[in-house]
Amino acid sequence: MSVHPTKKMYCPWLAFTAVVVFALLLLGVGCQTLQIMQIDENLPAVSYGTPQGVNVTAHGPRAAQISWAPPPAEEKVYRYRVERALSADGPFETIADIVPDKTPYIDGTSAEKRLEDSTTYHYRVAAIMSRKGPISPFSQSVSVMTLPPPEPPAGVTATATGSRAVTLKWERSPSEEIVAYRVDRTPAGEDNYLTVSTVSGTTCVDGGTPASTLKDSTSYLYRVIAINSVDSQSQPSIAIEVTTLPPPEPVKGLTATSHEVRCVPLKWEASPESDVVRYDIYQARDPGGPFSLIGSTQGLKATSFIAGNNNPGNLEDEGKYYYTVRAVNAVTAESADSEIIQAVTRDIPPEVSQITVVSARPREVPVSWQPSADTTVTGYELWRAAAGSDDWVQVARINGRESVNYLDRGGEKDPSKLGQLKDGTEYLYRIIAFNTANVRSTASDPVSATTKVIPATPVGLAATRNTAGLVTLTWQPNPEPDIKGYQVESSKRADDGFREIMFAPVSGAETMTATEAGLEPGAVRYYRVRARDNERLESEWCETVEGMAKPLPDAPTSLQAAAAGPAFMLTWQPPPQGDITGYRVWAQKRLFGWTLVGSADQNHYRLELGVDDRLPVIAVTAIDQDKLESEKSEPLKLNP
Repeated sequence: MSVHPTKKMYCPWLAFTAVVVFALLLLGVGCQTLQIMQIDENLPAVSYGTPQGVNVTAHGPRAAQISWAPPPAEEKVYRYRVERALSADGPFETIADIVPDKTPYIDGTSAEKRLEDSTTYHYRVAAIMSRKGPISPFSQSVSVMTLPPPEPPAGVTATATGSRAVTLKWERSPSEEIVAYRVDRTPAGEDNYLTVSTVSGTTCVDGGTPASTLKDSTSYLYRVIAINSVDSQSQPSIAIEVTTLPPPEPVKGLTATSHEVRCVPLKWEASPESDVVRYDIYQARDPGGPFSLIGSTQGLKATSFIAGNNNPGNLEDEGKYYYTVRAVNAVTAESADSEIIQAVTRDIPPEVSQITVVSARPREVPVSWQPSADTTVTGYELWRAAAGSDDWVQVARINGRESVNYLDRGGEKDPSKLGQLKDGTEYLYRIIAFNTANVRSTASDPVSATTKVIPATPVGLAATRNTAGLVTLTWQPNPEPDIKGYQVESSKRADDGFREIMFAPVSGAETMTATEAGLEPGAVRYYRVRARDNERLESEWCETVEGMAKPLPDAPTSLQAAAAGPAFMLTWQPPPQGDITGYRVWAQKRLFGWTLVGSADQNHYRLELGVDDRLPVIAVTAIDQDKLESEKSEPLKLNP
């Protein structure tokens, strides 16, 4: 039985559907799941509700719009089911279940559901009356052909606009919704196109950077493909051939300067091509190579370079080298090699010549030599060895090519002091020149000099022993004509404690003399003398001699006294010295010590005493011609 449902009959279904939708929304279930997956594919069919006025049109590229008339007011539709087929006879497949307020429906809007270009599709629509059915019969199928793919751009041109750079231009495709153009490239004669760029405009520059894969002087084919908003691509445009520009021109005017110190200065002409950004310099030891990159200069105008890193550099002395230079532009395109040129580095400095030394100088040797003819020489090393020895030591390093004099003082810096070379010693000298790179010449032939010999040791030193208060020294003058004088020293000990008592200048006399005065009688001193010349060289000390100041006379002996009335006659034995000139008679008193009571020229004396005088103790001293007085004789107690 066929019965048309009323509004009242559909209310329970609508209520039920609302509850289900609300619950699913709470669970986070999407609309697409409700449209298809939640609808039973085996819904019961009814004979009413078939959508009317179904129509389909192309909706832009790769999409179709399906529309139909709304149902009568009394018919409440739950969903509309849309099916699609590639043939009017099917098979049809469900593509969407649409809620009534979402019509019309557009097929192919999402990227994963795009339609094909220039393809006929058939559509039909049925109404689903409620959540569990029933479903109406499908409408009559309608068909539409989708739009064709975009048309390719016309007027494509390709021009080599820079080193390893090609600029392409074209006209816009007449097709709608074109969003991009893809540029493909292949080497001429091949069909191996690679995409090099995708742009939104009608101009593209391929390459022109160091990362460019284009090659110099090479032919390429380019084509352009239009792409619309749904990624539909046109056929390729007509392929256009273009040949890239050649690499930079080879460097010209390369020159090299020979005979520099361990380096080779290079110069060349600037490239006429403005996009050259550097020059690479290559070096080899043989004209046939291999050449190695040794450095670069940055900038179009940077047209000079020093091989060896600096001047002076680190190349070999007297080395033969070969050079070539390449120009490199902004995209790293290299020119061919320039002309290969040769250069030779400078020899080591020549050996120093005309060395002059001066002998007979006191503990020093003046050395001079000819300045080196090599203008790169910056100084000299002076070496010394003792004659007969191969133990050479560096004496000095003298800076300056024109500094060709040196006074070797054995390391002594104080000019007020003598040098530290040995006296009368033969020394050998050599000189080595060095240049700006500290490259050293071979050592010169040795020359010898002998330092001045010290004066001869003074001879004939004698010292007096019988002069009161002093000692007189005498010795023979030295034979050297430049003796300035003699240093005289004295000591109380024979082997130590000497001190200078005078410096005796040369007098011209046949005998040199010196005196030490202020000595105590009988004082013994030891003396030595050495010569000193005008250049402060001193001889060895002569043998030590002993001198002595005249001692005191011996005391008189055998003192006797004989009473002669109120007086006493005193007599004594004279001392052995032959220069006794008198005597003194002393009396000893208890509180005041000895008191002089008289003098005598001979060895007797008459001592007068008063009647009441106490008899004293008597002693006698002797006095020599130098007024030296002896010790007192043995005391004699006078008896009545």
